[in-house]
Amino acid sequence: MRKLTVTILTLTLIFLSSCNVSMNKIDIWTEQATVTEIIGFENSLSEENQILEMNIFLSKSIYPLIDEYKIAKPIIFKRENAGFLPLYTQYFYSESDSMIRYISYDWEKEMYGDFSRKQEVWKEESKKLEEYDTEYDRIKLALVEKLGEPTIQDEEPQKIKSNSGRGDCLSRNTVWETDKYYSKLNLIFESMTYRLRWYHYLKK
Repeated sequence: MRKLTVTILTLTLIFLSSCNVSMNKIDIWTEQATVTEIIGFENSLSEENQILEMNIFLSKSIYPLIDEYKIAKPIIFKRENAGFLPLYTQYFYSESDSMIRYISYDWEKEMYGDFSRKQEVWKEESKKLEEYDTEYDRIKLALVEKLGEPTIQDEEPQKIKSNSGRGDCLSRNTVWETDKYYSKLNLIFESMTYRLRWYHYLKK
C-alpha cells in the first residue's frame, strides 16, 4: 500500500511539473533571420495565427539603428492562444535584404480593436494589476531561459509619470543587454493602456 501511495505521489508531481513547463512555454524568436524564416516559424506554431496588415513605423527612440536601414512595414501575427492575453508579434525588416532587424511582442487585449470597444476593455483590465504582474513574471522567466539573467530589473511595478499626460501610471522593466543585442520587457498599466511588451534588436 505504501509503495502504491509513493508511486501515485511521484506520478502526480511529474504531471504537475509537466503542466508547469507547458504553461511557462512561450515561443520567442531572438536570432537573425529572413522574412521567410519568420513566416515559417509563426505558421509552425498554430494554424489559427492570423497575419494582420497595419501601418506601423519605428522611431529612433526605440530603435537607434533606424538610419542604417530602410525599414519596411512589419509582418504582424496575432497568436490567439498565447495565455492570459492575446499576443501580437511584429517583425520589422530591411527592404534591401528582407532581414529581420527589430522584433516586438505585445500582450494586449484589443490592441488593434475598435475604439468604442476598447473603452469597455480598459474598464475591465484596470482591475487586473495582479494578473498582469503574474503574466509579466511568466514572460520574464521564459526570457531568462532564453537570454540569461537580466542586466537591469524591477522586482515589482513602479509608479511613474505617464508619458501620455494622464497622470501617474505603473510600469515595470527588465533589460538584457550585451555587445550583440538589446532586449527589454515592459509592463505599462495606466488609464488607456494595459500592455506587456517585449522588444529586441541585434546591434550588428
